[in-house]
Amino acid sequence: MSEDPHALKLYIDGNAFNNPGGTGGFACFAEFPESWDRPDEEIFRQGFHETSNNRMELRACICALEYVRDQGSSLGVQRVQIVTDSRYVCDNQKFARYWRRNGWKTNANRPVENSDLWKKFLSVRPLARIRTDILWRKGKKSPILKSVDRAAKEAGKSPLKPDRGFRSGKIGRSKVKGGASSLFPAKGQEEVIHIYKSALLRKTDHKVYFNVLDGRSGEFVYKHTAYVSAPFIEELHRGHSYRVSFNFDNNYPQIIQIHEDCSARPFKAESPGSSPGGATKPNIIETIR
Repeated sequence: MSEDPHALKLYIDGNAFNNPGGTGGFACFAEFPESWDRPDEEIFRQGFHETSNNRMELRACICALEYVRDQGSSLGVQRVQIVTDSRYVCDNQKFARYWRRNGWKTNANRPVENSDLWKKFLSVRPLARIRTDILWRKGKKSPILKSVDRAAKEAGKSPLKPDRGFRSGKIGRSKVKGGASSLFPAKGQEEVIHIYKSALLRKTDHKVYFNVLDGRSGEFVYKHTAYVSAPFIEELHRGHSYRVSFNFDNNYPQIIQIHEDCSARPFKAESPGSSPGGATKPNIIETIR
């Protein structure tokens, strides 16, 4: 979808420091139709104490929609374009109504993260009385995009509000540096894992972040995520290592059995010629945003 020179454009951006769990903020700048010969204008900015990048990007979009809803015909335009550099917001906007129909589960039956904000997004969007589209553009490629990025970061440095829907969970340090966590390719394996983070998604749904033991090297490798039901999460603690079993669904990997706490066990590399143990290098799979 191309940008319309006759539309009011609302450029939004959001960020979180030490994502997730640090302070964060979002902001919005308006670019008026070319014929108006009016300078760009900051519309809003807000900072929060604990949050995530995705939540700030989505909150910025919701606030932009509320601005269109509240201003209505007084904006003096027939079309509004909300411009974001967030793939999370732009790509998932079309899926939100399907998640709602599916009880806030994805088509892979995984719980939807940030469902509180997606519910608000769906409630606000239909109330805009002007045609309003959401477009993706790569950030920091123009003066106005640089301005909104700078304003969002400044808002995050001066937080005023709690992000009440953010579930901070328990955060530790991964044994593997760099890279994003990916869904564990669950095929019924039994593995030794080291948990470095856990997060509550809903009352009965938790997500854990972990490294997997490579039996050949005796080292923990990879950064993965999987889901855990409420009864099991009480037995899993950040900074501990466990021997666990997974289900057979790599689209919705779940820990289904905890065999033992291995935290006190020294892990050693297998001797040459022994059968391989520990982690198997996964296929390329979807990265968790």
